[in-house]
Amino acid sequence: MRARKNDIAAANLVIVASFLVSALVLAVYANHLHNSFHFDDAHTIENNAAIRSLGNIPRFFCDATTFSSLPSNQSYRPLLSTLFAIDYRLGGGLHPFVFHLSIFIFFVALLGLLARLVYRLLEATADSPRNVWIALGAAMLYGLHPANADTVNYISASSDVVSTLGIVASFVLYLEFPGLRRYYLYIIPAAVALLAKPVAAVFPLLFAAYCLLFDRGSVEEKTGWWRRFREIVMPFLVCGLVLLLVQGMTPRTWVAGARNTRHYLITQPYVAWRYFRTFFWPNDLSADYDLNPFATTDDPRFWAGLLFLALIVAASMIALRRRGTRLIGFGLLWFLIALLPTSLFPLAEVMNDHRTFLPYIGLAMALAGTLSFLFTTRAVRDGKIGKIGLTVAASLLLCLAGYATFQRNKIWQSEEMLWRDVTLKSPNNPRGLMNYGTTLMARGDYQGALDYFHRALVIAPQYSSLLVNLAIAEGGTRQYQIAEKHFAEALQLAPSSPDSYTFYARYLIDHDRAAEGQALLGKALALSPADVTAQELWHQTTSVQTKATPESYLALSLRRYQEGHYDEALAAAQSALALRRDYAEAWNNICAANNKLGRYETAQEACAEALRLKPDFELARNNLQYAREMMAQRPESVPR
Repeated sequence: MRARKNDIAAANLVIVASFLVSALVLAVYANHLHNSFHFDDAHTIENNAAIRSLGNIPRFFCDATTFSSLPSNQSYRPLLSTLFAIDYRLGGGLHPFVFHLSIFIFFVALLGLLARLVYRLLEATADSPRNVWIALGAAMLYGLHPANADTVNYISASSDVVSTLGIVASFVLYLEFPGLRRYYLYIIPAAVALLAKPVAAVFPLLFAAYCLLFDRGSVEEKTGWWRRFREIVMPFLVCGLVLLLVQGMTPRTWVAGARNTRHYLITQPYVAWRYFRTFFWPNDLSADYDLNPFATTDDPRFWAGLLFLALIVAASMIALRRRGTRLIGFGLLWFLIALLPTSLFPLAEVMNDHRTFLPYIGLAMALAGTLSFLFTTRAVRDGKIGKIGLTVAASLLLCLAGYATFQRNKIWQSEEMLWRDVTLKSPNNPRGLMNYGTTLMARGDYQGALDYFHRALVIAPQYSSLLVNLAIAEGGTRQYQIAEKHFAEALQLAPSSPDSYTFYARYLIDHDRAAEGQALLGKALALSPADVTAQELWHQTTSVQTKATPESYLALSLRRYQEGHYDEALAAAQSALALRRDYAEAWNNICAANNKLGRYETAQEACAEALRLKPDFELARNNLQYAREMMAQRPESVPR
């Protein structure tokens, strides 16, 4: 009876501890819920008209172009688009709070499942009452790690949260419900997670490693091996089929981004070392690193990376030999296996912190296994000092991680703060310099923006997005000719990017060249029909055209004349005359513009018509007098 009461008390204590862990994670992340949109959120959420209607949910599963307003980023992730559409409806628009809350709910669910998974793995290596607390600590460390804060704060990276949740849920489903294994239901969460991000396709490899390392003893004679073979093979078949579906549905316009596959691949061993080091010492986190691909294997960092991989594989193999350290080896293998999708498949950047979200689960497992093993050593087992020391060290580590994450959340508060941090930690990253420049430009600091744009231009002279932003800033500082030059260069470099057309069109519309802007908008919408910015500009220009009046064209003509665009001033005045032929002021504008262009005979005719319509028009009289004087100064023709 006493033993039963002790078990009940222990269970209640675990429940209370679990709530405390959840409360602590919530407290640490409380300052992130109102952080702004960042990075790919612009084209997948903010500028994507498809997510603004729940009626588009069926389209998400049959049309990958609905995922992003940029053709180069339109991959097949219908589950993610569905979540965004629901968040948009629940929030009544683009309110980051709802999107962040949605991700955080998935994140907390992941931590709960992770604690259960680590506990079951600990039980498979050593049966101990401490396993519950070690599992909770491992999940808590993972949840409070500042590197993972970059994923939780980045709304588009909810794909990593959902895909990781699916993989961990599949493991827990397999371990907690053995009676359902014959139906292969444990595969479903991971397979569904593939519709959020293809990286979930790594589940079969992780599952096979678990079965071979932890579940060998349950294989029965004669029939057991065949059952186990099916359990291992079926995830490969199911996830493989879903992955083929994802690849088949991905549009050809999608671009991975890597310029050189070989350079990317030889950089990854060093990147793996950087990720591993960051887990234990996250002092240089950056939202966008400036590490460039290695051009040759002569780079000493390549060999340092290979040495690291050799050491970690060796450490894993040694740990796997003993039952008490098997979880350490499995955790290290998980880390390496989970890195394979982003290491072997060349992407635009060689490293990003959100790519470690799944691999870091392996390192959390390895730490849990290490702590469990240390508690079994004689020095700790037979003395209170060792136990207290380990407990205090673990508690201190969790407190430091929570504080670092709370501070990291502040960096993600706004675009300006985030990209300012990037320029400090990754000063040679042209995208970081450009994006910080755009935040300066957004608050009217064009000169500051131009400084950062020019610094980025030195590093990446053919960066089309940079040229577009540079042109916008130049337009804001009245450098109109060079602005149009850079807009044209951006169009030449990225003819398939709708942004190149959309922002040039906005520039033209702002300078009262709506017809030219509308032509570019047509091209932008042809490339990306869901581009919200292009749609709004299109409606704006068509609305202006339907409300065009002689007065509006005259005002446009005057502005163009004042800016020194005399041909455009003529065109606008002629448009006014097309609507009202007896508009004396329009005839006078034609006279004045022709005077500036040196066409004095035409100017005289226009001014004469203005005075015929309005005899007391003093300004037209003065312009006519000027045209006659300039004609009189011309030298007479001498016959030869």
